[in-house]
Amino acid sequence: MTEKKPNKAPDRFIRLLDKAMKELPEKPSLNQIARRADISPAYLSFLLNGKRDVPSNEAIARLEEVLNIPKGELFQAAGRPTDRALEFFRKDEANSIVQELAHYPASKLPEVLKMLRRGLKNRM
Repeated sequence: MTEKKPNKAPDRFIRLLDKAMKELPEKPSLNQIARRADISPAYLSFLLNGKRDVPSNEAIARLEEVLNIPKGELFQAAGRPTDRALEFFRKDEANSIVQELAHYPASKLPEVLKMLRRGLKNRM
């Protein structure tokens, strides 16, 4: 019987975590960061060493907060939608929006996002 290896978190996610930990002004230890984020120090160590998969959305949100990472950035690096994005995708109208955007090449999506933000800002 072969032993199942755990999935590895994406390299971008690991690099962002590591960088954010090193940039904290008070230079907390891995144990202190893990405690603040309410995850085990062993898990955080394994995560940073590429031996664990991406944590839960709750843990990602806590890590963003503890490490002063802009909201949503760690989720993006993990390749995972935020809880807020998931709420949006559960709406009936979201399917039509996503289907329409699926036709656009990835290179055009930043432009679409700018237009969407401008349109929403003008309505508020």
